[in-house]
Amino acid sequence: MGNYDRLSIMLPVLFSLGPLAISSFGLFLALSFLYSTFLAWRLSRAWDLDEEKVLDICLLTFFGGLIGARILYALFNLPIFIEDPIKIALLTKYPGLSFWGGLLGGGLSLYFFVRRIKKIDFWQIADLAAVGLLGGLTLGNIGCFLGGCNVGVESSLPLSVSMIGYVSNRFPTQIIEAITFAVILWKIWPVATHFHFTGKIASLSLILLGLVELILNPFKDILTLEWIFPILTFSAGVFSFYYLSKKSLLADLTSFLKYFLGIFTDNKVRKHLLNKLLKSWYNQKVALRWSFYQLKKKLRRARVKPTPGNI
Repeated sequence: MGNYDRLSIMLPVLFSLGPLAISSFGLFLALSFLYSTFLAWRLSRAWDLDEEKVLDICLLTFFGGLIGARILYALFNLPIFIEDPIKIALLTKYPGLSFWGGLLGGGLSLYFFVRRIKKIDFWQIADLAAVGLLGGLTLGNIGCFLGGCNVGVESSLPLSVSMIGYVSNRFPTQIIEAITFAVILWKIWPVATHFHFTGKIASLSLILLGLVELILNPFKDILTLEWIFPILTFSAGVFSFYYLSKKSLLADLTSFLKYFLGIFTDNKVRKHLLNKLLKSWYNQKVALRWSFYQLKKKLRRARVKPTPGNI
């Protein structure tokens, strides 16, 4: 199959209003902010926090993350921006953001603004921000896929796609990341809405983000230096988790190694693992069936027209 036979659904510009071009990247960037803010707002209501302060922090943190993401992207791509620095401000025309710059800029902004507001715990707000970040990354990666930023390596696999501005086909890391972050958000939301120690959601999110990026980095067209960021993120997540939970990392590692070795040496451990996997599969199947049932019920109600007999 030749290069021109590959899937090509890049859509950098959605539509134009006179001289104003509405880019897919800019639209999804705005949607990611709205969605992440909505998630943080929902949790702030559940945790009985000051919604107004939370919304203010979300706005300031978003802009801090956006500035950090753009600056680090520009530093990693100096040949593009050094001759014409004004391109750094033209985000929709010259798309490109560094995830790690956004994480660093947003984290520093969050810490700075929360410290200036009394009676708000940093780790509690960090938990809100982590959930919002997962939602924002889901939509943001879709925008990157359509706009042609954060591209993957050259690939000849059937799922490879042609990216705007690149001759060869690329591995669709943006879509894979979007799906992965959506699944993580789906799994972490119930944890966030139930009782947990302060900072647990932020710590778990850092751990999972680091793991996802470490796994997907070989499929990305990135600089060697960028490998250090997921390692630092994962390490920060592990440190904060055990520091805040007061658990012992050594004890957990010992238990894990003992259990892992038991899979190969102890029949009881193998049976226990199999039962856990079967139970997990059954629970997921029941949850999916219930979700489909509720969706079907809502759709059925939407199709029902009122009559004098049921009003």
